[in-house]
Amino acid sequence: MSKDQRLSDLPLAGITVLDATSNIAGPFGGAILGDLGATVIKIETPAADAARTMSPVEGDRSAYFHIVNRNKSAVTLDLKSEAGRLVLDNLLDSADVLLTNFLPEKLAQYHLTPDELMAKRPGLIIGNLSSYGSEGPSRHFPGYDATVQARTGIMQVTGERSGEPVRTGISVLDIGGGTWLALGILAALIKREKTGTGSVIETSLYETGVSWVSYHLSAFQVTNAPSIRSGSGHPAFAPYGLFKTSDGEIMIGVGNNVIFARLCAVISREDLIINEKFKENVDRVKNNTQLEAEIERILVGKSSKHWVELLAASGVPADHLALPEDLLSDPQAAALDILVDYPDPTSKVKKIPGLPFRIDGKRPGIRNPAPHKDQV
Repeated sequence: MSKDQRLSDLPLAGITVLDATSNIAGPFGGAILGDLGATVIKIETPAADAARTMSPVEGDRSAYFHIVNRNKSAVTLDLKSEAGRLVLDNLLDSADVLLTNFLPEKLAQYHLTPDELMAKRPGLIIGNLSSYGSEGPSRHFPGYDATVQARTGIMQVTGERSGEPVRTGISVLDIGGGTWLALGILAALIKREKTGTGSVIETSLYETGVSWVSYHLSAFQVTNAPSIRSGSGHPAFAPYGLFKTSDGEIMIGVGNNVIFARLCAVISREDLIINEKFKENVDRVKNNTQLEAEIERILVGKSSKHWVELLAASGVPADHLALPEDLLSDPQAAALDILVDYPDPTSKVKKIPGLPFRIDGKRPGIRNPAPHKDQV
């Protein structure tokens, strides 16, 4: 936990969450609630959460499991058995929130449909995160982050223009879906405070994917032109992408004419500003290949460090191309305290990203590491 921060200071202190989700998306939603102070009890089947064995592993926990199940305790329940359902029923009596990611038939099998649960507990908040949502022709489809990336078009717009579609390098739908789940639960808690009644919060990987491609949907309706892959660039802006320097690559983003003029001044190519091919953003997008070549011809003459410092000082968004693990030694990450202590002396994991916001200057920390497998 952050220095001088107490559990009672966190906004969800006193809230109890039963997290019956598995894999990545649902558990990440539960982890957010746990970071915010809720008491989160992870409900696992005897077979255990598959996320425990996602490579690389460390005993009965994986790298993924550490991230999405911090600030939780765990209990093993066989929900197919009467005894297991009885234990869950008793836990529900003192719970504020139940999170699930079961398909509709599983909810019915376990007697966990919203109608059944809220008939007995009208103040209960139920959050269900599925692959494709609870309605429609695909509602029974199983799905993982990558398969839904394919369905929603994310893969088609990811990768080099001349290359094949690829999944994003991070599980954007899992992490995004878990975030939407937590956001919905927070909204339902506010509603319950006002009305005394619970809510059913539903989200899915599919809905998250549809939300993430919103620009592409809007652009298609404006132009009737199919979406394309832009590599490190962007179909809406130019110049925008990776550029070679003498010792590596840097990312530059130019979103308007003012920033473009600043870039041209830094590289001593003010002639580009008045060139009819590059005067407006739409012109630059149309002639982007030629423009990038003109810019890179200058950038390759000096180092990445030289250009990033000069461009940033001139008000041009630019930065080094780095690896995720470079964040462990990034002074900006240290200054923001975004990598918080992971309180488990038995694990090789010592730092993980905390929530990407602070409350009254303090970032919620990790009180407890992800739980080992409950053997009860």
